[in-house]
Amino acid sequence: MKHLLLHLACILLPAFAFASSDDGGTESPFAFGTGARELSLAGACLTTADVSSALFWNPARLARAERLTLGGLHSRLYESDVAYQYLGMAIPTIDWGCFGIGVFRLGVDGIEKRDINNFLLGETQDTRLAFYLGYGRTLSNIDFGATATMEHHSIDDYSVTSSPGFNIAAGRTWDFGLSLLEEISAVVTFRNVIQPNMRLVESETTQPLTFSLGGSVKMTPSRDWNHTAVLSVAMTKVEDIDPRFSAGIEYSARDLLHMRGGVRQGRLSFGAGISYRNFGFDYALVDRDMGSLHMFSLTSTFGTPVTEKRQQRALRREQEFNRTMSSRLEERNRQMLTELTNLGKAAVEAGDLLKARDNMDRALFLARNLAADTTEILALTGQIQERLEESLKKQRYRQYVDSAQVKLDVEDFIGARYFASQALAEFDNSPEAAKILNKANTALQNLASHKEMVDSRLWQIDSLLSYGDFDQALTLAKTLAQFAGDDDRIKQALKKAEFEQIRNTASRAYTNGDLQGALTSLDSALVLFPGHNACLDLRKQINRDLAKMSIPMPETPQTSRPPLTAEMKKEVEATYLTAQRLFKAGDLNQAILYWEKVEQLAGDYQSVRKYLINGYKFMGVELYSQNKLKEAVVIWQKAARLNVNNDEIIEYIKRTKNEIRRLEELSYEQQ
Repeated sequence: MKHLLLHLACILLPAFAFASSDDGGTESPFAFGTGARELSLAGACLTTADVSSALFWNPARLARAERLTLGGLHSRLYESDVAYQYLGMAIPTIDWGCFGIGVFRLGVDGIEKRDINNFLLGETQDTRLAFYLGYGRTLSNIDFGATATMEHHSIDDYSVTSSPGFNIAAGRTWDFGLSLLEEISAVVTFRNVIQPNMRLVESETTQPLTFSLGGSVKMTPSRDWNHTAVLSVAMTKVEDIDPRFSAGIEYSARDLLHMRGGVRQGRLSFGAGISYRNFGFDYALVDRDMGSLHMFSLTSTFGTPVTEKRQQRALRREQEFNRTMSSRLEERNRQMLTELTNLGKAAVEAGDLLKARDNMDRALFLARNLAADTTEILALTGQIQERLEESLKKQRYRQYVDSAQVKLDVEDFIGARYFASQALAEFDNSPEAAKILNKANTALQNLASHKEMVDSRLWQIDSLLSYGDFDQALTLAKTLAQFAGDDDRIKQALKKAEFEQIRNTASRAYTNGDLQGALTSLDSALVLFPGHNACLDLRKQINRDLAKMSIPMPETPQTSRPPLTAEMKKEVEATYLTAQRLFKAGDLNQAILYWEKVEQLAGDYQSVRKYLINGYKFMGVELYSQNKLKEAVVIWQKAARLNVNNDEIIEYIKRTKNEIRRLEELSYEQQ
């Protein structure tokens, strides 16, 4: 058996020598490292190591893993039968960082086993294994990682397992995105923070605490070529041993061909690699004390990148929230529609037909915009309108008859004749109106001074026009024309009264912002008096205003916003999620306040503008249903500023402004 142990020691001595020559054999034989790419950079790869090799070099690199990654290394030491191998796997998750598993193997098979008489007893093997279990995650822009380690050594029927070890690391990358300088990375690692030890026969070894510091600079000489160069350095300090330094450079062309070189402790290493799609092959030639080592690695990635998965999940959540928001707002809109319909029915029962008509008219407007069934509302609106028209017809008839009687009593026979005719237009079989009309006609036929009456009425028309009473002046002119339509003076007075009324309509439309309506009225006025300077000047002004309005406006305000810092991005994300939670909790007003904050910081973030537009639209509809018309317009105008081409919002604003104008005219209010 002693011969066997001696034989094995002679075989494995070179394997221990390449990893432990500087420190008296206290370091693990696996301290040499793994990965042909990483070793061709002379170990100056702490910030750039592949995630499948990061379990050894820098577990914080696991935090950067995007796909499930599998990598392996194989090498024969100094043309011997001693195999140095590694297999590692990185398993990233969407929310919980990345987990990693790695296994080293250093060993030789096919060793002859002989007894003390040198008789061949068969074959055996000497194997040393190292197991790595790691985890990495990014917190506050810093990558953190840790690995738990354990080693196992077996010779024939003898075996021993070390106590657990523990490694930690932390690193950060600063992304500059410049044309030349793309990013800078730095990392610090502590290996054997918990020191593993292994007892072999009568001796015990404890692996030393090791501190490493690494950095790299990634440059892009030409973005058009898609070429990159990475310069990296590393310093390693093993307990009780002087620091060791290494440096490496890697040049990559189109993420396809890679050339590498490095130096560590005065010894050179070289390598090359090729990658295509999800597969990569790397080769390294490393100069060591006992000669050169040839090392080969294969890596492969699988599945969808974690970043893309997060985007897909965020998209699914956005779509789900969109459906939730649309469903809730639509449900509330339908409730408001029902409330307006019930208010209309209640007003009918109370006999307030005008209020009933207004409520049903608004309900019909909302129903059409919601694409809801309008059958019942249309039927109720029709019934209300019929009753209202009948009521208004009786009201107008009564007013005309009373006015005709008053005119007759003061011997204004032309006025009596006009109002009596209007009453008969409402109810043609009215004996009361017919009686007044006959009396007025008879009196007019018996008038002694026709000329004096006409002159008096013409003077009255001019007086009414000068005081701005255009409707009354036009009514008097039409009545006079019925009595003496052949008189040129009466024709001119009627034409003038019609012109002034149309011009007044145009002026009011312009004041209220109805430019097209104002232009139409002006065209009608200019038919009567084509050369009227005031009308011509106003038409020019309206055309200038319309030309300004036709200039395309940006869909969103173009404001210069500074780039968001990492802290601001976090604030935007947190504010956005808070708004969604508030909406789901039923607090739309507070949700809108948070969405407004997001829109101010980053207007293109997720679907914030869409949510604001929908929120503003709903709030406006709610205010509109409560008869708060001006407040509704203010809210809808916020939505219109976010999307100037939203026809639905524009229609809301236009209709509500018309309602406000109509109500103000009825109550003699002025804007």
